[in-house]
Amino acid sequence: MAARQNRIIYRFLLLGCIVLLGACSDQKKAGTAGQESIPTYQVKASYGINVDDPKALVASADYSFVGIVKRETGTSYQNPIPLEQADGTTKKMGEAYTHYTVQVLANLKNKLVTERSIKVTKQGGIREDHSAYDVLAGDSLLKADQAYVFNAYAQADGTLLVSGKNSTVPIKDKPVDAIADSSVVKTYQAAVGTLSAKELEAKQKASDDAQNSQ
Repeated sequence: MAARQNRIIYRFLLLGCIVLLGACSDQKKAGTAGQESIPTYQVKASYGINVDDPKALVASADYSFVGIVKRETGTSYQNPIPLEQADGTTKKMGEAYTHYTVQVLANLKNKLVTERSIKVTKQGGIREDHSAYDVLAGDSLLKADQAYVFNAYAQADGTLLVSGKNSTVPIKDKPVDAIADSSVVKTYQAAVGTLSAKELEAKQKASDDAQNSQ
């Protein structure tokens, strides 16, 4: 999958040095069930937009929407590179991408189907050898049955990519049946409301293409 997220520049920096040095990135305890014994590493990332600004995020994204994660469906690996191991051998390891099905609850920017689940991919996930999880700094993997605001990019295969800090913002202040009253949702609704018609039209073709191919 070639990411269309041109404004967000990412690299899994020196993945192998985590094995050798144990301190190339910050470690935190994994936060989802079944992952407690596997460490999670925050991988450095640099961005071409201000990812702390909702207006910048929604302007860059092809879609902004409210959705609830139904389930995780697997992990794929891309761009394998040879990495030196602690014993001096080398092993190829790719960047992890975790796949989910998501039910769209409300469209904020551009339109996605709400009658059925859609496919969403998050950059990051468990390593091929299952020794650790890697996620971009400030980001986290998604949890089943949790609602989020998604700021997503359409991919050539019809899926959506969410990658990096604030690409998925959890909604925890309101239950699903009152989600429209969430402060998180209101923040991103207001951000979309600042976009001009020209800015929205610039993303419309990608929106239509992705919806039709799913």
